[in-house]
Amino acid sequence: MSDDATPVAEAESGPFRNQLFPIGVDCYPLDEEKRSFSDWYDRDLAGEFAAMHEARISLARIYVSWKLFEPQVGQYNDEAEDRLGDIIAAARAKDVRLIVAFFADDRFADMNEVPWGKKRDARTDEYLIQREIALVQRIVNRYRTETMIWAWELGNEAFCSGFASEDTLQAWATRLRDAIREVDTARAIILGVDPETLVRETGVDAGPAIGVFEYGVSHVTAGYRAYAAEGPVTHGPATYLDSFLLRSALRGLPVLADGVGVHSLDVAAAEEAAYVRMALYSSLMNGAAGVMLRRWRDMAAEKREPYFRDPFEVLVGMNDPKGRPKPVLSEVQKFARVAARLDLRRYTRAPERAAVMVPAERYEPLPSLAGLYDPRSCLQGYIAAKEAHVPVGLVREGDDLSAHMALFIPSAAKLRSETWGAIAQFVQSGGSVVLSYGGGDADPAVREIFGIEFLGDHGVRRIVSCRVAQPGLLGDLTPFDVRLDLPHYALLGNSGATVVATDATGSPLLTLNQFGQGRAVFLAAPLERAIAQSDPWAAPDQVRSLLRTVYGSVAGAAGAGPVIDCDDPSAEVALFLGETDDVVMVLNHSAEAITPTLTAERVVAAVADVRGGKAAEVGAKAFGVPLPPNGAIALRLAYA
Repeated sequence: MSDDATPVAEAESGPFRNQLFPIGVDCYPLDEEKRSFSDWYDRDLAGEFAAMHEARISLARIYVSWKLFEPQVGQYNDEAEDRLGDIIAAARAKDVRLIVAFFADDRFADMNEVPWGKKRDARTDEYLIQREIALVQRIVNRYRTETMIWAWELGNEAFCSGFASEDTLQAWATRLRDAIREVDTARAIILGVDPETLVRETGVDAGPAIGVFEYGVSHVTAGYRAYAAEGPVTHGPATYLDSFLLRSALRGLPVLADGVGVHSLDVAAAEEAAYVRMALYSSLMNGAAGVMLRRWRDMAAEKREPYFRDPFEVLVGMNDPKGRPKPVLSEVQKFARVAARLDLRRYTRAPERAAVMVPAERYEPLPSLAGLYDPRSCLQGYIAAKEAHVPVGLVREGDDLSAHMALFIPSAAKLRSETWGAIAQFVQSGGSVVLSYGGGDADPAVREIFGIEFLGDHGVRRIVSCRVAQPGLLGDLTPFDVRLDLPHYALLGNSGATVVATDATGSPLLTLNQFGQGRAVFLAAPLERAIAQSDPWAAPDQVRSLLRTVYGSVAGAAGAGPVIDCDDPSAEVALFLGETDDVVMVLNHSAEAITPTLTAERVVAAVADVRGGKAAEVGAKAFGVPLPPNGAIALRLAYA
């Protein structure tokens, strides 16, 4: 499809919003730093809800202030309760449904430090928990039949990061959830914390606690971004972080992609809009149940030197402090028009039969370095699979592998003994696995599954070399010598595996072994970790190409490859399958314009923008899709 044949959307008719994929935004109680906790929502929200509705936003999160609602023990603030009723009425008038959040906080609103609590811990103190239950049940009982309440939410990162163990978090969350269920059996209840970011920050796994709720959330926090993908937000690893955490949060529950947006005003307005555009499309393409944007309006900070508004302290929204729309709001509106035209009852995402395994060792505290490296290594493995256009998810040690046909294990230093047994059974039954060496002694199972003898760790290397010994066996590999610091390198002896590639000295780099009905590929160097430890934005193209070529080749041979091919690694592709037609979404992860060529399994008669407009004839299996920098498009495919 040439540039001039690109379908152009006309004034569309159809659904205004997608009820199966809600788009929401946080509506914080304070918009000015100089205000106090008693100014909780002390403004008319009717105009804000009207603007949200016009932008096709269907959800808003509002926050209950415990400190305001219960100023004295057992004595409730009637004015605050009336104000909450006014908020709900204003939302109803503009058809904006609400998530009502309890015990969440930001750094300005001071919502949870009740003065009569005498500094006791509201997460573990029995008396304070009883008061929390009383507050929640009082409000939920009053509004249990209110149709504009979409869900009740408990806590957020600011609150949940104070828990010292999984048991105390699960005990608190379960008690508060049960208290709500005693009063309201209809509405969803959410625990508002991302499990992966909480593990990184505190070492506490929120997974068991989240499992008793109806929804999960994924949330790229500022701290996690600095750890996993610090740098430009509109190209490179940062553009995959939202979907990586979303995939990590998908544990059998629908998941809201939460907190979408930048965290400081040091990002240019156009760059912020581009990042949010990518995060929105990425969420829809990767299985989110909806999205929640980070904030409706910028926090107006007090005057200070040298800035009037400190970019590292201000909460950043879609409107400036005076309520004027920023470019990001236009991007949200455009995306909402696309999402509204994707009927998720008619279309389902193409099946994902490949997964990146996240090792359990990431939970280990220092001096183990697994927690420092494993999540970043897994992110790089996830990116390699995405660049190979493999429909990929995430699994953990102990998860059922039966639904998958290809498994990628990036740079893992240690796996549980039962995991090795599961891998052996997976490969014997016909699955394919790619495992890269992560350091330390290799498990004895490596010899059986991968057909190699582990002879020790060569240690640090500065140069990565590849010499192809068996062309075409694992895709179109090319020889190279590039500078990349490797923390480890496995010295291997052969025990039946085919050596596909070696280093410059002839030591095996890539091996392939037939084990049972499946195939096992061993990579002697922890390339994913090496990329993550160095500069991920400046990783040698040859190394990235090797990873995505191996991942793509193994997945394709196992029957887990892409349903629709793409020739550009910077384009992410998601296919939604329908009965008579399909929808393909293409997202440009590059800050430069591209025109990837998509190749379908059958002849495409025509493509059209999902929002409507004139279709462009194709009459072939392959067609080009012009995309601007960080651009995205959703096309309806009609087949011949």
